Formats: sequence, structure tokens, C-alpha cells
Amino acid sequence: MKLDIGEIIRQEFEKSGLSASQFARMINKERTLVYHLFKRQSIDTDLLYQICMVLNVDLFSLFSEKLRQENNIIGACHSQKAESVSSKRKIMLEIELDDEEYQKMIQKALNI
Repeated sequence: MKLDIGEIIRQEFEKSGLSASQFARMINKERTLVYHLFKRQSIDTDLLYQICMVLNVDLFSLFSEKLRQENNIIGACHSQKAESVSSKRKIMLEIELDDEEYQKMIQKALNI
């Protein structure tokens, strides 16, 4: 799941009713940077924090939710692998038998 943080910031910015100039001043950036923010795929946490404060929204929770979902998927995969591994056992044993003992063991194993 990809998180398009720039698009999410744009949507929240539009809801705020602020102008680009006002928003830029409030996050201590140039007005032109505001439009570049909307195209970003990643963002510095300090800047994201400032944006969250100005827009009164918790964008960090989006990352937390994404991480939780991805960890659940990874955890489920690990669980499935662990179950399949734990249900199979491989025993390697080396023993020395004479022919008669070997035949008895084979017959017993095959229930002959």
C-alpha cells in the first residue's frame, strides 16, 4: 500500500480554506514550496509536524496505520510459514545394523 503524502496534504490544505501564501508563512516556507509539497511521495518529519499543527490534522497516524497493516500482512506470512515448518519434522539417525536386524526393522516399519 503506497501512501501518497503529497496528495493527502493537498486535500487537507484545500479543506483548511487557507491561501497558499498563508499556509507557506505558517510553515515557514516559500509559497512555491507549497505546490511542490503536493507532488511529494515522502516528507521530512519536522515539516510534516509543522503541517499537522497548521492544518490541525494528524497525518502521522496515516503512517502508523500503514505500518500496522503491513506488519499484519508480514506477521500472517510468518505465521503460515511457522505452522508449515512446525508441522514437519525431519529426523536423521545413523545406526549400524547387521543384515538380520535390518530386515526385522524394515518388516516392522512396513508392518509385514
